[in-house]
Amino acid sequence: MQTNFFSLISQLDIAGTVKLVIAKTDSGELVVSVLMDNEKCSPKDRKSVPPLNLKATALELDEGFFETISEPMNQTTTLLRSREQYMKSLEATKTKGNQPPKDKVVQNPKEKKYNDLMAQSRKLEAEGKFKEAWTKLPDPIEYPDQAEDIRNKRQELSGKFAPDLFAPLEQEQKTYPVRDTDPVEEEPEEEEESEHLEYNEYSGLETEDFPEFEN
Repeated sequence: MQTNFFSLISQLDIAGTVKLVIAKTDSGELVVSVLMDNEKCSPKDRKSVPPLNLKATALELDEGFFETISEPMNQTTTLLRSREQYMKSLEATKTKGNQPPKDKVVQNPKEKKYNDLMAQSRKLEAEGKFKEAWTKLPDPIEYPDQAEDIRNKRQELSGKFAPDLFAPLEQEQKTYPVRDTDPVEEEPEEEEESEHLEYNEYSGLETEDFPEFEN
């Protein structure tokens, strides 16, 4: 006897497996249970899919079995595939999370100090505090590999502030303007000593030193 049952089964969109259970009642009718299952889904999802139960005569099943189960099976297939994709993404996330962390790069203390000082200098420069930025630069002697870069940066910052770099940063130079009206004191000229001449307060004349003019 020839039948096209399996040909029709193959035309259905099936995600997973189909379990078909057939039982015969005392009245001669057939009870057919169709259950779709997908092992890639979680146990909870697999249990949530109910079986499709049909009860009819053999003739009725021949005429309407596939027409009856096609739409419910398509809906179940869509559900199981979405759950399958969800489980795959969940598993990928778990796998990624369980990967051993990459070894932390332990930074050399000297290198860390250099990077910290350069970062502080850049911050001060951005704030317009060029003197402080200059002083925060690392010592080129301590870092010979970066010495040229440090010196170039020092030269760049030096052009942005006055040359009194080594004066206290908080001390401001004060200048006092010279007033034109201030009297200028002239130093007294030294009187020339003479052995024979002196100034006569009465006549205003310089005379020889005669005894009769002495007071």
